Amino acid sequence: MVELNEAYVTGLLADLETEVPRLQGELGQARARAAAVGAELSSLVTRLDGCKTTQAELQDRGRRGALDLNDKNSRIASLHQELAGLKRRSDDLKTEMDRVGEGAIQRKLRRDRAKLSVQIEDREVEVQKRRAEVDALRQQVHDAEVALTHERDKMRAIGKELDLLQGQLVDPYLYTRLFDRIAARGHCRFFFDRNGAAWAAELASAIGLVLELHSELRAGKYRLDKNSDIVGGRAMATAEALYGAVALDDRKRAIALFELATDPGLYFHQIFNVFRVWCLGLLLTERYTELKELMRTHRYALGLRGGYVQTCIGLVAGDAAAVSAGLKAIVEAEWEIWQDPSLVRGAGVINLGGLAFARLATARGIPVRLPGPTIPAELLRSARKPAPAPPTAPTRPLLQHGRR
Repeated sequence: MVELNEAYVTGLLADLETEVPRLQGELGQARARAAAVGAELSSLVTRLDGCKTTQAELQDRGRRGALDLNDKNSRIASLHQELAGLKRRSDDLKTEMDRVGEGAIQRKLRRDRAKLSVQIEDREVEVQKRRAEVDALRQQVHDAEVALTHERDKMRAIGKELDLLQGQLVDPYLYTRLFDRIAARGHCRFFFDRNGAAWAAELASAIGLVLELHSELRAGKYRLDKNSDIVGGRAMATAEALYGAVALDDRKRAIALFELATDPGLYFHQIFNVFRVWCLGLLLTERYTELKELMRTHRYALGLRGGYVQTCIGLVAGDAAAVSAGLKAIVEAEWEIWQDPSLVRGAGVINLGGLAFARLATARGIPVRLPGPTIPAELLRSARKPAPAPPTAPTRPLLQHGRR
């Protein structure tokens, strides 16, 4: 049961009014430090990419050389077998010539033996040629291995430099902590002043932090193996920011965040935040075949995940009852989750997931029953506040960068 009251929200807001400025100050100082090493870091990332490309080329060259070497060695072995057979036949003909003595038969045998000698000579020439090719290939494979070892050493050295510089970057988790608190402060302030424009402005600024984080991750400035909790849509902040953008009716920004934060190679939808990021992302990009497949995979889910499944199915099918039931399940389950003291509880004062789904339903002409105070009706009716343009997403795949 969702119970919001002034005392509860006042307590949350008091803490947030202190925490947000403190974290904003930390972020400002961290950005100043990061700016001093930005150019050098970009250069190192470029060099690291070059090392990866060169290594891939050398590995490919080594594999192809090894395959060619195997083929040529097989051919040499086959030629030796042929030579042995031809020489045996030549020896047999000589023995037969000695046995029959002078005459027409001996002359025929001599001609046959001469033909065999030509074949033997051809095979021996080919063996020499193949041996020379094998020696060249062995040298090529050896050179590739030496160059690959050099590139690996070079990459390790660059990696050490990169680690030192990355230590001066903004802590990526500072972005997520600040997002949670700015969004929560905006929710709590709205509870008292009902100022939709101020709430939208604060939420838009918080979403900008998450976009900045994922732009930096996509650019390869952070090691993915050390920050796996915030890549691929795993972070709570990523999911909340994505749904928050839709709650602001800023679909362009939501799609930009979805494309920045996700990667097909990190489609671990058994993780709940990844699941709900892809639910909304596939809806927004109208990839309904993939969305239906995802829904089929989780069709028997209960509780919160089941609420998301029911809502998405209802949105695609235009089923108002399903959407309303799904929203009710989402709101009730997420309210319980946000009561966890380890989380920023003020973020649960407005349910961004439910508000985003309700806005999508309204846009599709699907009437819905709002299940409680965490989806304020006035925010659903309010116009979208224009947000800053999203950062341009690099074309590089997330999985191939920032991981060593």
